[in-house]
Amino acid sequence: MPIYEFRCGDCGARFEALVAAGTETEECRECGAAGATRLMSAPAQLPKLVKSGSGNRRQEDKNRKLHQAAKSDFKAKRERARGAAKARGSGS
Repeated sequence: MPIYEFRCGDCGARFEALVAAGTETEECRECGAAGATRLMSAPAQLPKLVKSGSGNRRQEDKNRKLHQAAKSDFKAKRERARGAAKARGSGS
């Protein structure tokens, strides 16, 4: 259910109401008169970028280096584990 903004034609009160989608009129919260009409609300502000273009590139470079380091670390640990498994297998 969306929240719509309404204005009462009798008392001029403005209010928001959680109503079914497509509702065009609602009872006024102030005076109780029927027929408060739905208003067009202002659109939300556009999101602003936190970082500049160069800031994004620097962050992407850091992420790339971190990914490569994690990948190298994983490969080294995998090779050590394989070597240890072979040593256990040949020692028996």
